[in-house]
Amino acid sequence: MRYPEASYLNTPVGEQLLQHYASRDRIRHATALFPLRLADLGNFLRALIGASSRSGRLA
Repeated sequence: MRYPEASYLNTPVGEQLLQHYASRDRIRHATALFPLRLADLGNFLRALIGASSRSGRLA
């Protein structure tokens, strides 16, 4: 188990949240909104259609 560093515990909660949201924002901006490859898009659509047909609903 990893324990927080002492400097982290001495940091006000607002600053901790700012650091947390900044790291989340970096990840969000680095993640593509759409698949970059056509094969990835095809796999996604096949999984989507397969999931809807197994549940008994039409897409």
